[in-house]
Amino acid sequence: NAMKKLLLIFSLILSVCASAQIDKIVPARPSPPRLVNDYTGTLSAEQLDALERKLVTYDDSTSNQFAVVIIPTVGDYTVDEVALKILRNWGVGNKDKNNGLVILVAKDDHRMKIEIGYGLEGAIPDVTAKHIIDEEITPAFKQDNYYRGLDEGTDALIKAAAGEYKAPANYGSKKFKKPSIGTIIFI
Repeated sequence: NAMKKLLLIFSLILSVCASAQIDKIVPARPSPPRLVNDYTGTLSAEQLDALERKLVTYDDSTSNQFAVVIIPTVGDYTVDEVALKILRNWGVGNKDKNNGLVILVAKDDHRMKIEIGYGLEGAIPDVTAKHIIDEEITPAFKQDNYYRGLDEGTDALIKAAAGEYKAPANYGSKKFKKPSIGTIIFI
């Protein structure tokens, strides 16, 4: 019984330490709140403002909230873990509808993730998010045009949320699937 208590205390300490480590990677929630957050200096002030205006207008008209976050690296974590932590920690989306979405770009790692709240999963399944990354965002990123990739990617996500954008029926059904749908390496 004493051994069980000791193991429980040890596992609690480990989980607190692990949480503290990921919090070094996940930026603090912006204050005042912003939907477009570039911690790498990749986007110009004009590009940041244009994306911000588009996403705020979309949030105001639908209550679906999309956040764009560009960080240098996810460190020892996966883009999936960091994107989910941002979605939860920042409270992206309406609390009742859980209709938030985070586009996370780990620029130095060449990794990206679209993390979708439960309220949007019906409209934007993982296969659609992956298709948007592959077809709308990555080609522009490969040309070093991050703004165009994010602008066209958010346009496609807005269409998907409205039911106007679908991945092809057989998309992602190749014999060897990538380890994580919605994640891509852009080189």
